[in-house]
Amino acid sequence: MDRWADDTHLYLDRTAARDLARMLGDIPDLAQDLLDARTRQTRFGAVDYRTRNGSREQRLPFNSAAACVADHLHAVLVSWVRLVCEQRGHHYDGAASTADVAEWLQRNIVALAMTEGVDAAPAEIAAAVGAAVAVVCPPLDSAAADDELVVRARAVRLNAAGIGKLAQKLGEGYRNLTVRRVRTLRAAGLIRPVPGPWAPNWPELYVVGEVLDAHRTLPMRHRGKDA
Repeated sequence: MDRWADDTHLYLDRTAARDLARMLGDIPDLAQDLLDARTRQTRFGAVDYRTRNGSREQRLPFNSAAACVADHLHAVLVSWVRLVCEQRGHHYDGAASTADVAEWLQRNIVALAMTEGVDAAPAEIAAAVGAAVAVVCPPLDSAAADDELVVRARAVRLNAAGIGKLAQKLGEGYRNLTVRRVRTLRAAGLIRPVPGPWAPNWPELYVVGEVLDAHRTLPMRHRGKDA
């Protein structure tokens, strides 16, 4: 970052760029944790726990959630790589893994900071990272844990399928928030997909908090059709 003579052509100031570079540097380890989770090599919480009837059961990892947030994190990083390559005339020379994409962005942080629209990158990448951390290190139990998970989930951006899977972990109030329910909310004009840039044929992404609010707003009598 110190090799810049001035900040004339920056869309992201040096402090923000340094913070973003540090966050990108943490992503390879996070990507490995997500890989472990989605391939069922990691158990979340205690190895076993007592149920209400006193029996012991093993706590299974939420594999589908790990897959969703890992794919979303990868897609977010790739979208910024493409924007840098298009605007700055760069060529991506890394591998296809999330770790490699994050490392490429970190190495090319100057070009990223000089890319128009990059002011949205810190918040967007932080939201994707936060969603991944919430899956890798979720709260352990109780209604309080459900409330905390809802708070963490609100800033995440997921497609309809991902929201449907995540909703199953958010407590009884979101039990009927299915893929079909998300489509109903979209048709009713209560939610809108977030703007790109996205690759062709990628599914639409929604801010989870907006979907949760719309789900609670639409009258209960409609929910039986969407369950």
